[in-house]
Amino acid sequence: MTWRERWQRFSGRERTLIGAAGGVLALLLLRMVIVSPFLVYREGLRDEILSHQEMLQNDRAYLARSAEVSRHLETLRARYREVRAQLVPGDTPTLAAASLQDTLHSLASEKNINVQSTQVMREETVGDFRRIAVRMVVSGELRPLAEFLNGVEFGPRRLSIPFLEISRRGAVLRGQSARSLAATIEVNAFLQGSDGDEGKAGTPAAGAAAAAGGTNAEASPAAAASPGAPGLAPRPPRAGKEGGSHHKGHPRNAA
Repeated sequence: MTWRERWQRFSGRERTLIGAAGGVLALLLLRMVIVSPFLVYREGLRDEILSHQEMLQNDRAYLARSAEVSRHLETLRARYREVRAQLVPGDTPTLAAASLQDTLHSLASEKNINVQSTQVMREETVGDFRRIAVRMVVSGELRPLAEFLNGVEFGPRRLSIPFLEISRRGAVLRGQSARSLAATIEVNAFLQGSDGDEGKAGTPAAGAAAAAGGTNAEASPAAAASPGAPGLAPRPPRAGKEGGSHHKGHPRNAA
């Protein structure tokens, strides 16, 4: 029996029901095969267009800020060159220590301070920088000594005094009054390095140096005594004063 003969055997109502079921099945297949994929594709295309629009808006915003970013970059570079020029000149710790001693002796002579002894301490590596230290024993009147310490910390070079001890013992020399004071001072400084180091202006450490202000960062006595001490920021500004038991602070207060 062929399908035509079978179809003829169905009643009109049965034929109608079979036709309706076939139509529903065809609609379901049409939706699953054509309509649903098309709707999914259209939704994905809409999301992609929106994301590209957001990317274009962000790109336009970055392009609008390009001039501002360039000016900020030039400001940071100028700040880096300014800070680097304030460091102690010298490509090696030996040359930098000699330059630092000359600076301190010149300042002591200018302030009428007697330098009794000078000792170069061990160098340290702090991040991308190298730090040197010079310990001095000086003597002089209270006011000149205060001016000498002020000139060290607030002079043209970025120097710091992490250790300071002031006493009257052994301070009175020939031609001096009984008001003379003796001070043991440790002066820290960072090496300026060679001109090729200016290319480091884009590194994080150099960025910290460029952004550093004129204030002193805090440093512990142990950090000042041991090379590569952890917890120190790798930047060349003045390392802060140490809070050891021998640190007397400003000489005016010490008196």
